[in-house]
Amino acid sequence: MKTAALILLAALALALSAGAHPHETASAAPAASTTPAAVPAASTATPAATPAEKLGDPKNAHWTPTTIEAATGELNKKVLATGKMATVTGEVVDVSCYLQLGKRGEAHVACGSKCIANGEPIGLVDAQDRLYILFAEEHHPRRDGQVSLRKTVGSRLAKTITLTGMATENKGYYALFVQAAELDSLDKAAAGNK
Repeated sequence: MKTAALILLAALALALSAGAHPHETASAAPAASTTPAAVPAASTATPAATPAEKLGDPKNAHWTPTTIEAATGELNKKVLATGKMATVTGEVVDVSCYLQLGKRGEAHVACGSKCIANGEPIGLVDAQDRLYILFAEEHHPRRDGQVSLRKTVGSRLAKTITLTGMATENKGYYALFVQAAELDSLDKAAAGNK
């Protein structure tokens, strides 16, 4: 699993080699072009028969001040400008096992939960089989380990959810940056109401 994660990270690093700092966004402008990549239309179809849990408020889907501050160069600012608010519905997956072995669904929860708990990336597979790699949007808090999606989104492994955040796309890679602090507060409020 670690090898697959390293391969995925190497591929992402190659995609970012156009000059963006790896913590600034999952998207970088192509080296030979300054045309921003188009973000796909958000998926509205629910892959499962059960209604999808909705997470993330569209009014909170934006780049936070620490992310804007992290865009120090013109290329960084251009890349950041390609991000668009999107709402995506799909199945939560452990990216490493999904890409390496095609694992998903309830049968993979025990394994995938361990992978996520130990640092493997989390993704969302939409109805068109696009994989969105999920990231906490808040740049400096994410970088400094103050926010994470491991608990809030990772606990929903194999479930169908609807997430709203800032979507980016580059060279076939899709990412969704969501407000981790908002999701964490939703989970804490839900736990307090039980």
